[in-house]
Amino acid sequence: MQPAPLTMLLAFLDVQKWRPHSKRRGGRDIRLFTLETGSCEGCAMELITLGGSAYPLEGSGFERVQHPQDADWLLVTGAVTRSSAGGLASVWEAMPPGRSLIAIGDCAYNGGLWGSNYTTLGGIAALSRVYSTIPGCPPSPEAILHALVELAEGGSSSTVSQESSASRRSRQ
Repeated sequence: MQPAPLTMLLAFLDVQKWRPHSKRRGGRDIRLFTLETGSCEGCAMELITLGGSAYPLEGSGFERVQHPQDADWLLVTGAVTRSSAGGLASVWEAMPPGRSLIAIGDCAYNGGLWGSNYTTLGGIAALSRVYSTIPGCPPSPEAILHALVELAEGGSSSTVSQESSASRRSRQ
């Protein structure tokens, strides 16, 4: 039987070995800026859990940044409210060229429960070209991390659920 500290170290090293690793953009981590535009904040809470030890966001080739000027990808959660639309546009314009817009959750993509009404403009799909979407209400941290790694490795926006694809076709 091995001593407890050694067992813990071996378990940690085994976990590190099997964690997902993404290709890096230009030899560095992909920098993420998160913006909550107005909703129940369920998706935002799931993104926050990616910063803990259970989900290896930073170890998977991503880095959270505090300023949009430093970001490669903009992760948007929540339906776009009329009061947050200006802030969303400012953040997008502040990002450097080569930026990508990713909708996290149903509300960010198509408005979800709120849709378009007197307080909300709906999802960002109606306002801008979206690189990809991660469906769910809210999507699990595992689903978010898996989709981000898949996108970083050159995957398509196949993370869009068939339900979301069907609703998109009905809008067109």
